[in-house]
Amino acid sequence: MALLVPRLVERPRSLRAAAAAVATLGAIELVGVAGALSSERAAPRGPQGMAFEIPRAMFDVDHRFVELPSGARVHYVDEGQGETLLFLHGNPAWSFQWRELIHGLRGSYRCVALDYPGFGLSEAPAGFGFTPGEESRVVEELVDRLGLRDVTLVMQDWGGPIGLGFAGRRPELVRRVVLGSTWAWPTSASTPRGKFSRIVGGPIGEFAQVNFNGFAALGIDNGIVRELPAEVADVYLRPFLPLDRRGIAAFYPGQITAATEYFAEVEAGLPRLADRKALIFWALKDVGFPRSDLARFEAAFPDHKTIELPDADHFFFEDAAEVMIAEIRAFVPAGPAAPTRARRRPLTTWQTTPVVCLRGRRGIRRVPVPIDGTSHGGSAP
Repeated sequence: MALLVPRLVERPRSLRAAAAAVATLGAIELVGVAGALSSERAAPRGPQGMAFEIPRAMFDVDHRFVELPSGARVHYVDEGQGETLLFLHGNPAWSFQWRELIHGLRGSYRCVALDYPGFGLSEAPAGFGFTPGEESRVVEELVDRLGLRDVTLVMQDWGGPIGLGFAGRRPELVRRVVLGSTWAWPTSASTPRGKFSRIVGGPIGEFAQVNFNGFAALGIDNGIVRELPAEVADVYLRPFLPLDRRGIAAFYPGQITAATEYFAEVEAGLPRLADRKALIFWALKDVGFPRSDLARFEAAFPDHKTIELPDADHFFFEDAAEVMIAEIRAFVPAGPAAPTRARRRPLTTWQTTPVVCLRGRRGIRRVPVPIDGTSHGGSAP
């Protein structure tokens, strides 16, 4: 070191600054890697070989795994009986995000939620590219493996293009759609969402995510209006603790602009679903999805009901779970109560004040939903 210092001092100032910057970044990366390795050792493994423990009091479900023809080992939950609700998560998240809705709806419906390969507890096969098109095919494989029919898709964020891609290919399997904070068309790099894609999905975002779990942590923290209990936030982030599982959270922002061909395919499939009923939840604090996206969904699904959530953000189901449960119950017929039976064996309050937008002959009428979560049916006069 004593020999290197004089040589460094003799270099031009610009080279010294560059060398210092590289050394600083290297030190930061070492700190990030050390922290990641420490967190991996601290996280206890769960039962039945699961990568980590999920407190039953927090997510009271049976965790199931299935090997699909593609080679993916998919983690999913399958609770209740009745009309099938298939929950598709976003990023950075996994099936855990739907826990409150599953707990509130499984008494009347069959609630199925999975983790895409690379997310949550699911594992990808060799050679898997983790693109939204590939994840959509995995969803299709799971639907076929479980024999799901007349499905109501419940989608948020990446769940939208992943689920609607599947629905466009297999419209005969989908009866209704529930969606929010999502999109289903190509994004220009010049738009705010496109700029976000280039920055967060680029080298800066990758560095912050891989070394510090930065995007996942900030996404959970900033995407929920209420104060999420620390232990809940910890479970949200557990899948992203291992170093080899972190990169996907930064990879997906880049796919917003990189997967243009797939998004074109999803958009082209929307007319095949135009006669399906749609329930749209729109979080007005989520700047990533402006009203222009909402207008496109309302045009794509003429038979729709829109619930505006003025006090909810990207993870709107965390801020408006009770309202969503009431609205989904009104939207999806529960049918006669099924006889009580044992759970299926595996194959291997915080409230916001929503506004209902009802379309009628005189245009769109906005009606507040009472705080008790009751819904308004019918159409505008």
